Amino acid sequence: MKAEKLKKRIRFIGLLGGGVLLGVFSTAQAGWKLECGGRAPAWSVEVYPKALKARVAGKSAMLPILSKRQAHGNRNKVAIKTLIRSANRADRLDLTLTFTKNCRSSLNGKLMSFRAKGKFNQTGLSGCCRAVRG
Repeated sequence: MKAEKLKKRIRFIGLLGGGVLLGVFSTAQAGWKLECGGRAPAWSVEVYPKALKARVAGKSAMLPILSKRQAHGNRNKVAIKTLIRSANRADRLDLTLTFTKNCRSSLNGKLMSFRAKGKFNQTGLSGCCRAVRG
């Protein structure tokens, strides 16, 4: 997808009231999520309104979102940086999403809008994210 089309489809990512709100999409269209992933170790995280679904090095976990913090860009259209903390009894995931528009996925080589860095328990994560309907 070209950058211009992407700008029109995704104006910002915001975390409001525990929910993920993607730009031009209203909260009634809650079928949107962020898919993040990377290699070394192989990992993926799906960001839902109130939880993160993580798969890291063969281990899966559903983690409720405990806190989130954002820094917004020009006219609050883009959340430049989003910090998400989540945990359950056994696992903890801290994730930082940065709007870059030029993160090259190590999984499929495609350009994605968000860079992701984080830590799942003691394992460091680095990769890219994209918004998908799902």
